[in-house]
Parts: sequence; C-alpha cells; structure tokens
Amino acid sequence: MNRLRLISIALIVLVLATLACKGGGTTTPPPPPTSPPTVIVPTNTPRPQPTSAPTPEPQSEGVSLEITNYSGVDIWYVQISPVKSDQWGDDWLGDAIISDDETYVITDIPEGKYDVRALDENENQVEVWWEVDFAGEMTWTITGETADLGSLEVFNESDEDIGYLYISSVESSTWGDDWLGDSIIAVGESYIVEGIPNDTYDIKATTLEDELIEVLYNVPLSGANTWTVVGKTPLPSNAVLRFDEPFDDNRNNWGVAIEGEDVFYKPPENGEYCILIKRDNFTAWEWYEPFRTDEFVAEVACTVSGADDASCGLGFGPDGDNIYWYEISPTSQTFGLFVLENDEWQDMLVEWDTSRNINPNGQNYMSLERVNGVVSMYVNGVLIAQVEDDRFPEGRVGIGGSTYDEGNATICLDNLRVWRLE
Repeated sequence: MNRLRLISIALIVLVLATLACKGGGTTTPPPPPTSPPTVIVPTNTPRPQPTSAPTPEPQSEGVSLEITNYSGVDIWYVQISPVKSDQWGDDWLGDAIISDDETYVITDIPEGKYDVRALDENENQVEVWWEVDFAGEMTWTITGETADLGSLEVFNESDEDIGYLYISSVESSTWGDDWLGDSIIAVGESYIVEGIPNDTYDIKATTLEDELIEVLYNVPLSGANTWTVVGKTPLPSNAVLRFDEPFDDNRNNWGVAIEGEDVFYKPPENGEYCILIKRDNFTAWEWYEPFRTDEFVAEVACTVSGADDASCGLGFGPDGDNIYWYEISPTSQTFGLFVLENDEWQDMLVEWDTSRNINPNGQNYMSLERVNGVVSMYVNGVLIAQVEDDRFPEGRVGIGGSTYDEGNATICLDNLRVWRLE
C-alpha cells in the first residue's frame, strides 16, 4: 500500500512567532518496506561443521581416549579440535558407531589441549567436553546431560578489558550474577563460558568498574555460540556539540499540539516529545532547524508503543523531498536506511537487517553520522551499518517515526543532540 503524504504548514506561522529550533511538521511516507530477510545473527553462530578445521594428525604413539556411551542414543561422530581453533575438527570414529551402553577407544591423539564433541546420526550435539588436557590414557563417559547446555565464546575486540559478563533470561527482571568469576577477558582475547541452559537471553559485558561496554537483547543460546564484543564507537575528535534538547520544556516549540486526521504532534511533556501516527503506512517527522551542516553526528532516544511493527526514525536532508531516513523497529530488532530523492523513494541504501543491539522492549538510542560521504548508523552506541552516499551535500536533522500494517503508534523522542564536525 502506498503511504499518504502530509505537509503541515501550520508551523510556519509558529516559527515566525517564536524562537523555533525546528521547521514545520513534515510528514512523508517511505514506500512499503521490503520484508526483513531471514538473518543468521552473528552473535549466535554455532561452530561450523567439520570441513577444513585444523585436526590432530594421527601418529604412531599418542594419547588414547576411551569413550563410554551412556547417553541413550548412538554416537556416530566424535570431533576433536584444538581449543584455539574456531572450527570443529574432523570425525575420529570413521566407520565406527558407539552404540548406547558400549565403549570405544580412539588412539594416537597427539598430546595437547582440545575441545571434544559427540554427535548422533543426524549430527545433533549429544555432549561437549571443553578445554581438556590430553595426555596418557584418557576416559570420557557420555551421559547426554550437557545436551541441554550451551556455551558462549566471547571475543573482546572493544577498547576495554571485560571484567563482568551477565547472561540473564529475557524473562528475568534483573541481570543476575557475573559469569566470569575471577576471570578477565583482556582486549584482543577470548573466553568460553560453559554450562548455559538452552534459552533466550539478554547479555551484557562491562568493564572492571562494571561500566557498560555492550549489551545484546533476545539472543537464543543453544550449543556452541560466539559473540564479538566491539563496544561503543567514540565521537570523532572534532565533534562539537551544537544542540542539546532534553525536552524538559517547549522553549523550541516542538509540535505545539498540531493535530490532523493522520498525525498528532504533541508538545513536549514529562521530558519527551511524542508523535501519534494514527494511520497505517505513514511516516511523520519534524526538523531541527538552527543550522544546516554537511558533516555531523545526530543522536536521539526513542521508544515505540501502540503498534508492534512501528519504527523510530532519524533523518538528514535539505528539505522534505530529499532525506536519508534511518529506521529501527524495536519489536523485530530490525533496521534499514531509506532515501527520498526529488520526492521519490529510491531503493533502500541498507536493506532491512537484524541487530541484537536493539532493545525490543524499551528505549533505544539511534545515531546517524555523515563524514566524508559515508553515512553511518548506530544503535545504543554500536555501529551496525555504513554506506557510501554523498547525494545531499548539506541539510538538517529530522526526528519522527513510521507505521506499517498497524496505525495508532506513539513515537516518543528524548535527548536529541547534534554535533557538528569542525
């Protein structure tokens, strides 16, 4: 369905009458979104099937591993992988099968530290034995008790050592206990957390002072998983704050209670500026007007209520017919970047994708940056996408939101800040 477009002119009078920091309420629809693709989230990636992983080469003498199977299912594959490998090793059973209640011995394993995994006929994980020092004669009794337990390997590529790691069920109202104990994940290092029951979690990494580095939401964990922590991206060194709007009052004349058939721009109240979009398939925004800039960083906090598929929006462009429009849809944890040029919506610059950095149940900080012809998108401080595009040399910042299949969505905005890169 094509969205309707609404140009509000009532604000023109108000801008002339007040010290406005924005122009008239401008609404314009993006085209119907493409369906978000099915995305394999990189924060929940199982180790690959055995293809080309480094594998211990059999020698004439080495370690023996006696495996007793009490799991209740037949074991068809046993993979042995050095702990530093990011892939599982080859199968060491060959044509052999370890039936339930039977024992089998693997020989000629070079000494070393390994992860070992047992799989059934359909290559489902039965049990994993992590970080085992192989020497002499080894025994492993497989009970299948760890089949419902997963692991998370955390790679720290942020600028801070990770001192605490919280893994909390999405059903919980607290973060719970730290999973690292006395361990620290230094910058550039990794750590494996084991024994995580299969479930869906929120995951948070913090510094040695317990300050936030990065958080993920709604992450399904089962089997072996990985998370590369990148942390928040700092502002460019030449960023100068030019506008800071906490919406504690309406000195900048937002909304001024303009209500129409399709959208209601409410004046700021209780520290938020809210826009009620009554129609489905509709987009509404207002401009921040004090200056036009070419290189900038803009950030705003946003929450959505009333419609599951509604999105927060943050844009940049010279006028209502030309704008980059960055959206995040909290409920589905998806994001995309639209571009309106000469009043026509073009192909999306960034197709709908998924980010677990998006909070599906609360406030999200979304940021848009333009530097040297590169448009960058952030959520909660974490870079999630970049694209080269310099079609709008300068422009203003717009804030708002969009509806799709459902109307009556309320988009509430807070803490708008704009930095000029000087």
